[in-house]
Amino acid sequence: AVAHAVGDSGVGGERCEVTVMFADLSGFTALSGKVEPEVLTHLVNQYLGFIVEQVDATRGYVDKFIGDAVLALWGAPAPDPGHAVNGIRGALAAVARIRQERDAAIARGETGFSVKIGLNSGLAVVGNVGTVKRYNYTAIGETVNVASRLESVPSLFGCQVVIGPLTAELAKDEFLLRELDRITVKGGQAPIAVFEPIVERAKATPEQIDRVRRFADALAHYRARRFVDAYTIWEALAHEEQVASGAQSGKDTPPQGPPAKMAERAREFAAHPPPVPWDGVWVLTSK
Repeated sequence: AVAHAVGDSGVGGERCEVTVMFADLSGFTALSGKVEPEVLTHLVNQYLGFIVEQVDATRGYVDKFIGDAVLALWGAPAPDPGHAVNGIRGALAAVARIRQERDAAIARGETGFSVKIGLNSGLAVVGNVGTVKRYNYTAIGETVNVASRLESVPSLFGCQVVIGPLTAELAKDEFLLRELDRITVKGGQAPIAVFEPIVERAKATPEQIDRVRRFADALAHYRARRFVDAYTIWEALAHEEQVASGAQSGKDTPPQGPPAKMAERAREFAAHPPPVPWDGVWVLTSK
């Protein structure tokens, strides 16, 4: 790490490689008009607690709460060579825990939250940021900014966890990943590849590995403007994954995951092709 001076005030920091997570509870707005503030606060705190438990269990550090969201770090304050792997592990565990609680709430006739998570790895300045009288330990820099933008990206693809390119590179040997797309985040300059972590490689089934391979084939067709070929693969995958997840199939419950979202986009482009030249990058217009 390249250290920066820390004065007597305790304000200052150092530059180091970290993995940053923004985890945002979904369903907060819909629920806020239906229950008393005290009940809502209790529920939010309970669900945030589920996220914190998994961050702690994977050597992460909870930086702060931002309303119904959590900002967490791996790799600081304590160094962690496995920060990307641990970040993904914590994120997937939080998703599983919240899904379990949500399913139980629905079974009781109540409402629960789900969660959207963005993870990004890279250099950041970490340390005490603020003024002499008021400061807190946090991380700042482009790595953090991109992580905050990625938190909204799962909604575009119908999944719950999206990770940035360096996170994927650092964790590809431990996790089965699929590249979802190349995107430009709002305020960003260069396009970045975004990935969805599927499962730890040691636990991956042949079917999961095959579906990831076919998704990649469809993405290659899509980028080569072979939109009908891409649509055909993604549409088949969408229904397979719906069955594999145990979701009910049928007209009333269309598939919602990444293959379904990308099939829809490929179908649109087949009908209305993008202009030439086209770089295949999806530009986000909102945070």
